[in-house]
Amino acid sequence: MTSEAAQISANSVSSVLRGEESAWLAAWKKFPFLSFCWISLFLLIAGGMLAAYLVYPRLYALGQPLNYLFFSGLGVFFVVLGGGLALITVTSLTGIDLLYPHGKRSVTVKVLFPIAVFLAMLVRFNRASLMVSFVKVNNSLTIAQAARIKGNRILVLLPHCLQIDVCNRKITNDLSNCVRCGKCPVGNLIEISEEHGLKIEVVNGGTLARKRVAMFRPQGVIAVACERDLTLGIQDVHPVPVYGVINDRPHGPCVNTCVDMTLVNEAVEFFKKPKLTNLPQ
Repeated sequence: MTSEAAQISANSVSSVLRGEESAWLAAWKKFPFLSFCWISLFLLIAGGMLAAYLVYPRLYALGQPLNYLFFSGLGVFFVVLGGGLALITVTSLTGIDLLYPHGKRSVTVKVLFPIAVFLAMLVRFNRASLMVSFVKVNNSLTIAQAARIKGNRILVLLPHCLQIDVCNRKITNDLSNCVRCGKCPVGNLIEISEEHGLKIEVVNGGTLARKRVAMFRPQGVIAVACERDLTLGIQDVHPVPVYGVINDRPHGPCVNTCVDMTLVNEAVEFFKKPKLTNLPQ
């Protein structure tokens, strides 16, 4: 084997290894959110069983019908939570769309996520890392649902902190005020949105972001923000599918932030080609 051929072969092997590492890394980044949710579920079940044990004598005294009703309701509640979390976990890790019901708010995330955040605080786990994990899981669920995302009404939401702080042009109400000078990413993002026919808005808070989503009623949202705002926003607009892109903060939070354009382009490509499912999750 010539040295050139050997080098090509080595590069190919290295590329494969990098791909495997990337897949494992993607799965690992989802682990904190999923693991804390499973721990929350088990603790909730334990608490429910303890509560049932304590109230059982009183329920028994009130009659068998009320007794059966209470325990049946408790059982259904935990089955719904456990089944929902199982479907979220398998869908996130495999990319196979098993989510059900479609187009409905997730009771599982609504109940378990606050408990997971509280548990993370108790063990002093980094809250930002937990939220990053949540965004990664959400993106993987959005990608898995590609076949069910119809239409081209895609809304791009940007935080106002992407605008350079010395700029005196008001763009939260009118993006045409941006002169696209290249000193911040906003101009490039506007061009990407115009090229692909996407609606784009710059917002200065979660309230305005929710208002824009309610007004435009998109089939999908590409949201650029910090992990905290993305976590809250994704839950607020559910079941609208959101592809979250976490911004970079070289100067600290909420000032002169940046965004990786490669990640934005991947999100755009995903929504413009709904059946594409091999994007990084």
